[in-house]
Amino acid sequence: MMQFWNEERSLTTLLVLLAINMFVLEPVVREGGKIALLKGVFFSLLLLAGLLTIARHKTVQIVFVMFVGVTIIVHWMRIAFDSKGLLSWDASLSLLSVLALTVVVLAQVNRKGTVTGHRVRGAVAGYLLLGLSCACAYVLIDTLIPGAFQMPGTDQQSSEVKSDAFLYFSIVTLTTLGYGDITAVHPVARSVVMIEALLGQLYPAILIARLVTLEMETRKNRG
Repeated sequence: MMQFWNEERSLTTLLVLLAINMFVLEPVVREGGKIALLKGVFFSLLLLAGLLTIARHKTVQIVFVMFVGVTIIVHWMRIAFDSKGLLSWDASLSLLSVLALTVVVLAQVNRKGTVTGHRVRGAVAGYLLLGLSCACAYVLIDTLIPGAFQMPGTDQQSSEVKSDAFLYFSIVTLTTLGYGDITAVHPVARSVVMIEALLGQLYPAILIARLVTLEMETRKNRG
């Protein structure tokens, strides 16, 4: 198992898990608790995938195991008890975990060597993880600063529905579409939105340049 997650093909698996979580489970989470629990399972799988791709140093592994373990426990307790008190802790720990996973994925994508299809799919996964990270940040901001975002009343029915709305808002912001149905009104929220919009523009350009450079270096070394 560890050997698989240290290989490049794990990036493709991670992308599939992300796609299922973000584009299949999130849109139907309004249907009921069972879907929310299924989404929770996939969220846990995403964090475990990140755990299995970390550095091989045992100390780092132990720290990450403990951190991800606490994150998963808090996430499931929040779903099981529907506790608003745990919402900020869940959002904070989820944000840090997804950011750590993003760093791990981008490190694998940008390491020296031949640019394979798995790396390209890993780059796409990194882009989606940026959107997921910002969605977690928006949930945290909304929890700590009520009214930081203006959104339709149908998106405020429950914490799960709200989380789905913020993921939608994050992807819309990352791709700079800006439909305007959800807007940031608090300065902190606006700052995060501006950062995400900039990342959404800079990420593809910088990453494509990096992958092209890696491929050229590989071909040069072969020649």
